[in-house]
Amino acid sequence: MYKPFYILFLLLIISVSSNKAQNLVFNGDFEIFDTCPISPSGPGNLQIEHCTGWTAPTKLGTSDYFNVCNGASVGVPNNIFGYQPAFNGNGYCGIFTWDIDFGFEYREYLQTKLIQPLIAGNEYYFSFYVSNQGFNYSLEKIGALFSSNNFNAVTYSPIVAIPQVVNQNGFLTDSLGWTKIEGEFIAQGGELYVTIGYFEDSLSVTDTLRPQSSGLISLSSYYYVDGVELVDITDDIPLDNDSVVIPNVITPNGDGTNDLFQLNFPVISTEIYNRWGQQLFKSNNDAFWDGRTTSGNEVPEGTYYYIIVTEKETYKGYLQLLR
Repeated sequence: MYKPFYILFLLLIISVSSNKAQNLVFNGDFEIFDTCPISPSGPGNLQIEHCTGWTAPTKLGTSDYFNVCNGASVGVPNNIFGYQPAFNGNGYCGIFTWDIDFGFEYREYLQTKLIQPLIAGNEYYFSFYVSNQGFNYSLEKIGALFSSNNFNAVTYSPIVAIPQVVNQNGFLTDSLGWTKIEGEFIAQGGELYVTIGYFEDSLSVTDTLRPQSSGLISLSSYYYVDGVELVDITDDIPLDNDSVVIPNVITPNGDGTNDLFQLNFPVISTEIYNRWGQQLFKSNNDAFWDGRTTSGNEVPEGTYYYIIVTEKETYKGYLQLLR
């Protein structure tokens, strides 16, 4: 048997098992990007939008993206704000959760579209990690807001709302490690976006704590964010095999048609291999592939092989990629 196909044959008969539920947040570890970030974000230069799936919902609130590919001002672990290894992988984001100068309040947020709308009455578990970066205020009530509509405004003003998940760890002062923020909630139904940040309605925020030492004059609070995860913890519903759709052709050319290897059912993992049996892409819980390797490089046209693992079954087959 020709060696590459022998390797492929072995790969396809491997049985993969896991009990982890699907993450409904795509690119929650901020690993996938279209272009390496080159600098902190600025108005009209939102580097966060190079991180696939993520955006700054208040366009004058210039949320940042950090990755090891930069190695300078927005690198990992060293960057313009300090030193912090990623919680997981090579990238993370950063936001001024609160800032007030000359009586003007400024905030930044992170926002992404969920893989699928939330189901009314279902219970969900959400978590993410933050690291305080030593500005002269820390916050307590950083949280996550789930909504049916996205926020998209040319402003730096606060989004005032009651988030479904709010930090319960007290003041978030740890600047050496990562603090987990987590919570459970019941969906109203139709929520399709999650926004992370600080949602309190206050100009002179009382929910603050001044760290012991800071040479900064600005009244600011800045946090790195990583490891975002949302899972449905409602009792499992058996997967109906008649409803399973696995594409056999994708054309990731940016025209909005067949750009993604998109799955319509919950997965534990998706793996993509080339004809030589080399793994090009692996994603835990994400239900689509955009024709790039895990490190963000475009793959050429050709035939690829997938292994898709769900809680009930493992799917294996062939995929044609055309550009």
